[in-house]
Amino acid sequence: MRRPRYTSSWQSKRKSSWLRNTLLLILIGLPLLLVLAELIARGAVLATGSTTQLLPNKNVAIAQSYAFKLQDANGNSYPGLPDAGRLQVRRSPLLGYELIPSQSSDYWQINEQSFRQDSAVPANKPAGEIRIFLMGNSTAFTNMADKNQKALAFKIEKLLSDRVRAQNSSPEKFKPKEIPYFADQIEAARALPPRIRDGSYRVIAAAVPGYSSGNELALLAHKVLAYSPNALIVLDGYEDLRSPSSQPAREIGNIEQLLRDPIAQYRQHQTQQFNNWSNSLYLVKAWQKWVVPANIDTFSSEYQVFNAEQLSKEPKEIQKRVDRYLYNAQQMNRLAADIPTLIVLQPEITGKQKSLTKEEEGILKSLGSDYSDRISNAYSLADKTLSAGLTSTKFINFYQLFQDTKQQAFIDPIHLTEASNDILAQKLYENIERLFSVQPAANTPNSETPPQQPLAPPQPLTPPQPTTPEPTTTSPSPASLSETLKRVQGQ
Repeated sequence: MRRPRYTSSWQSKRKSSWLRNTLLLILIGLPLLLVLAELIARGAVLATGSTTQLLPNKNVAIAQSYAFKLQDANGNSYPGLPDAGRLQVRRSPLLGYELIPSQSSDYWQINEQSFRQDSAVPANKPAGEIRIFLMGNSTAFTNMADKNQKALAFKIEKLLSDRVRAQNSSPEKFKPKEIPYFADQIEAARALPPRIRDGSYRVIAAAVPGYSSGNELALLAHKVLAYSPNALIVLDGYEDLRSPSSQPAREIGNIEQLLRDPIAQYRQHQTQQFNNWSNSLYLVKAWQKWVVPANIDTFSSEYQVFNAEQLSKEPKEIQKRVDRYLYNAQQMNRLAADIPTLIVLQPEITGKQKSLTKEEEGILKSLGSDYSDRISNAYSLADKTLSAGLTSTKFINFYQLFQDTKQQAFIDPIHLTEASNDILAQKLYENIERLFSVQPAANTPNSETPPQQPLAPPQPLTPPQPTTPEPTTTSPSPASLSETLKRVQGQ
C-alpha cells in the first residue's frame, strides 16, 4: 500500500520559511553588521589618532570652505537649504546678502567688518595709511586660495609695500624728489621709474562671492565710503553678464519658493538631515576618501555653478544686462567723486582660446557647446559699451589677459590658479602705481644750489614809480543754501 505524498506542500512551506528567515536575518543582521563595522572603524581611527586621513582631499576641502552656508539673524540654518558649506552668509535688506563678520576657516579669515582681512579696519584712518578697497565677486575674493596671504588684495598690498621700501632704500633707482639742475641729470632722471606716494599702503578685500555691480554699488554707498578709501578697484563683470536683467542685484536662498511649497521644503529638509547624518559616519567618509572620492561640485554654491543656460542668446537681453552694468559702474564713479577708481572687466576662460591647456579644454567642454559663443559675445558688447560710457574713470578690459599664457590659468571659467593670480595682481598693481605716482617737484630757493654765477655789475638806482593798486575781485558770499549747492554742483 502506497503512502500518501505530502512532499510538494511540505517543500513549499519549507521554502517560504527559509525565505522569511533569510529576509529577517538580512533586515536585522545587516544594520547590526554596519553598526559593528562603524564601531570598529571609529575605534581603529581613534586608536591610531589618524582622523585626518578620512578628510577629503585638499581641493575638495577648500571648495567646501568657500561654499555658502546661509543663516538667519539668530545664526541658524534655513531648513531645506544647503548647509554643507563653511562660508557663512546672511540676507541683507541693503546689500542683498553679506558675509557674517568674525568667522574663519583653515583657508580664510573674515574680520569684524565682514572684509577678508586678518584684522579690523578702524573707521578713523591712521596717519600715513593709504587705503585701497578691492571690490568685486568671487574672482576678487580669490576663491580657492588656501590662505588670506594668497588672496588678490594681499598680493597687491605686498607689491605696493615692496615698492615703497625699495624707493626709500635705493632712491637713486627712481626719479628724484626734485628736478635736477643740469641737462644730463634731467635726461638720466627721465629714464628712471616714477616714485609713488610714500605711506603705509593697505589693500582691503571687500569683495563678496557672487556679487554683481548692483551689490557692489550698495556696498560702496553703505559701507566702504565710511572707511575713507584713497582708491577703489572694482573687479567684476561676469555676474552681470549671467544674471537676468530683471534682477537689480544678486540674491541668495530661494526662500520665497520654499515658503510657497512647505511640503517640498519639509522633504528637502529631511533629505538634507539624512545626508548630513550619513556623511558623519566613518564608513561613508572612508568610502568617499578611497572608493568614490568626492569632487569639488559636491559642495558648490549657486555662484560656483557655470553653464551656457545662464547666458542669454537674445541680443536685447544681453544689451539690458550690459546697460545695467554700465549704469551701476557710472553710479559708483559718481559716488566716489574725487576718489580714483578702476573699473576692471575680469578675465574669463574663453579669452584664452589660443593657448588652452588640456585641463582648460576639459572645462570648456563641460560648459556646453553654446557657452563660448554666448560669453564671448557678451564680453565684446560689455567692452564696447563701457569703453564708450565710462569717460570720467579708468576702465580696463582683462578679458584676454591670459591669451598668451602657456600654462593653466583657470580652474573653472573665472577662478584662477595661484600663478595666474600673481599675474593679475601685478597688472592691477601697475595701474594703481599710475594713480599714486609722484612727479619730481620744482627746485626751491632752499634746495642745494649749483655753483654761483658771477654777479652782474650794479645798476644806477632809480626812484620808485608810484603804482596804482589793481582792483581785486572776490566771489560774493552765497545768499542761500540752494545757491551754495548750485556752486558745488557747478564745480
